[in-house]
Amino acid sequence: MRNSSRQLGVRLAAAALVVAGWTMWATPSAVADSNSNQIAIDNAAAAAARADVDTLTAQRAAAAARAADAQATVEESSAILAAASAKLQASQANLANAQAALALAQQNVVTAQRKDSETAGSLAQTQILLKASDSLVVQNQAALDKAQAQVGEMAREQYQQNSTLVGIVTVVTPTTTASMNDKLQWATTMFETSATAITRLEDTQAQLADAKNARAVLEARANIARAAAAAQLGQSQQAQKAAADATAQVQAAVDANNAAQAAAAQAVAQDQANQAAQQAEVNAVDARIAQRLADEKAALAAAQAAAAATSGGSSISSAPSSSSGLIRPIPGAVITSPYGMRLHPILHIWKLHDGTDFGAGCGTPILAAASGTVTEEYYNAGYGNRLFIDHGIINARALTTSYNHLSGYAVRVGQHVTQGQVVAYVGTTGYSTGCHLHFMLWVNGTMVNPANYL
Repeated sequence: MRNSSRQLGVRLAAAALVVAGWTMWATPSAVADSNSNQIAIDNAAAAAARADVDTLTAQRAAAAARAADAQATVEESSAILAAASAKLQASQANLANAQAALALAQQNVVTAQRKDSETAGSLAQTQILLKASDSLVVQNQAALDKAQAQVGEMAREQYQQNSTLVGIVTVVTPTTTASMNDKLQWATTMFETSATAITRLEDTQAQLADAKNARAVLEARANIARAAAAAQLGQSQQAQKAAADATAQVQAAVDANNAAQAAAAQAVAQDQANQAAQQAEVNAVDARIAQRLADEKAALAAAQAAAAATSGGSSISSAPSSSSGLIRPIPGAVITSPYGMRLHPILHIWKLHDGTDFGAGCGTPILAAASGTVTEEYYNAGYGNRLFIDHGIINARALTTSYNHLSGYAVRVGQHVTQGQVVAYVGTTGYSTGCHLHFMLWVNGTMVNPANYL
């Protein structure tokens, strides 16, 4: 009976706990549904944040590629423009990095908030069950107190009446058969009543112990849930701080990018003016070469008329070393940028690169491509230090060469030079982004590709 009562008590306790959880509060399922909906929303937000991270990562890679391309292709531009462009590209890459970091931080916040919802829901459900368990413990404690009171009252009554001794005396005292049977029945009833009360008391104590054990388990779970919620809250706060820091970094990157854009725009405007000035320089040089050739032709015609009987002509060139009579001004140097039209990577205009660039360190000696006379030496904002040599007529063609971005001169205007003689030194003056020689050639007064004659 005691075991069956205890088992029944355990089952009743479990049933009461479940009923209490559902009837007293009737909220765990609603909480779970609400948490499920919130988790689904948070998951969608996290997926969107991950997509943003992927997009920004691609933008960052594209910005880095543009920066590398601009660094490699900006030539014959002002150093200020090149620096402004590089700074702008770096700023755009930094902005993309900051935006990607912000998107990742925001994704972490969404994930943390989702976990907050999960841990809060778990803690809420555990606390609901714990409260129902507390109620069950109180009920069982009240039942135990009542049973203990009943047993105590019965014990006092038996002690006061000395009912156990009365029963024994009755048995050993002579009396009639009927009287003896009544007294035995009375004693038996008293013993059975006492035993039943004691058994009920023990069963109630067992039910209380089971309820307390169940409560202890729920309390332990609640403590774990509270600890998890507290730890997750800390992580969520850290994620939110990281997102705030990332937001500040993005704003700083935006400000820096705006400043870089303004500086780049100013540099572009200045470089556009420089390009116009450089084109004016090209036109002026073309005009001077054309005029000099016309003057030389007129002088030659006059000399031929005056000395009609004299054979031979005066050529100011020496024996050529190639079919065109020209040699490379820097033997063994690599051509870093050929002659031809190209799209300027910063100004976004088609522009003629009007010479052949030879890569060499500043101070490298530059040789005369052919024998001739130095006609001009001067500084120009675009071409830097310039030197011109008139080579006269070579293989029936009037040739003029120009050497640009020089760091210094080895000859003077009016001096006659021979092919292979050092005439200047490599530099990076004017619109130049590094040490090199910008070599130019005119044939019969027209600018041409030098590579076709070297």
